[in-house]
Amino acid sequence: MSEAAKANGVAQEVADQRVRDRIRNDLDTTLIVEAAAGTGKTTALVNRIVAALAGAHAELGRLVAVTFTEKAAGELKLRLRTEIERARGDPTRNPRERARLSSALGQLEEARIGTIHSFCADLLRERPVEAGVDPMFEVAADDVAGELFESAFDRWFEHALAAPGEGLRRLLRRRDGFDREGPRPIIRAAAWELLQWRDFHAPWSHQAFDRDPEIDALVEEIRAIGALAERAGPEDWLRKALDEIAHPIDEATRLETVRGRDYDALEAALLGLLRGGGGRWRWKGWGENFGPLPRADVMARRDALQAWLARFRDAAGANLAPLLRAELWPIVGYYEEAKKRAGVLDFIDLLLVARDLVRGNAAVRAELQRRISHIFVDEFQDTDPLQAELLLLLAADNPRDDAWLEATPKSGKLFLCAVAARE
Repeated sequence: MSEAAKANGVAQEVADQRVRDRIRNDLDTTLIVEAAAGTGKTTALVNRIVAALAGAHAELGRLVAVTFTEKAAGELKLRLRTEIERARGDPTRNPRERARLSSALGQLEEARIGTIHSFCADLLRERPVEAGVDPMFEVAADDVAGELFESAFDRWFEHALAAPGEGLRRLLRRRDGFDREGPRPIIRAAAWELLQWRDFHAPWSHQAFDRDPEIDALVEEIRAIGALAERAGPEDWLRKALDEIAHPIDEATRLETVRGRDYDALEAALLGLLRGGGGRWRWKGWGENFGPLPRADVMARRDALQAWLARFRDAAGANLAPLLRAELWPIVGYYEEAKKRAGVLDFIDLLLVARDLVRGNAAVRAELQRRISHIFVDEFQDTDPLQAELLLLLAADNPRDDAWLEATPKSGKLFLCAVAARE
């Protein structure tokens, strides 16, 4: 190793130690530590907690340490116990610090060190009346929540099939996009995803799309392109491609003289042209001409149709999504009823109800802010806005602040560790 490299290594170690010292000792400053995985962020967090306990800046009963898996929470508590044991046995520490650490060790099992969900559950059990929950509520495991959702979905699906709205009706016609189980798994997956964002009550913005005239124009273009196929020999691969494009539309319009135009069926057929069967968009045939026409001109027209179909797919999807969202939304109500009857809250409920309790009740928020002196968050990059809102409101310096994006954390109360994003 060159002397320059050695010097750079020494300088890096000095800078790194300076940062670690500040994390441990600068207890009156709110800090966010961002570093690569495996660089000792959790160790730094534990050292900061021990320093706060030893220096009488914090008591275990008044701090919260949050991480995002049960396993990580258990490991964090074990590491904290080990470090407190080591620090209180350090003969270089003064007797008062060692006494504080010995006292803290006896409170460790009562400390709020766990997942964000367990923390929220504790808050709700303390304040069930203000939170509007059953004081004896249980937390629904994933399998229990799944069963309750299935019950809610079955109830909705039965009613929806009896009188499908426009969104469901259009989706049900897209048979080519389903596997052997039919449309139910796709609709169920969409409903489950919607349930994960049920705190966003506002309907989705409707995307205007004059679908039927667009379908009429596409049908006419596909018919015209299909007619071009008659100008080439039967063995021409480009002719085969044009035939494969025209055939589904011919089938979808075959009975129009009897029953009129079925725009839902045509929408499904047009979208089906973009799924599978990719050869129809690649086959070129041979020779300079395609019957009396230049082959390049026919291929360009076919390729333009493919691009048009892609634009139609995107516009139709954007138009369909808010319709489906509105039609699926009653599942949320059915699911809430099922949970209420069972006396359970799911993991999202814990976050939602705890956030609403803290944000919407100034007296509760002020009391919790007084009681919780420090908040330590490991793996902060795993938080979602709902979790971040709750934690920042609890850390706010001004009890009147109920808007988390405008709240200022009390100095030294909040410490966050996060894995740095890769560039």
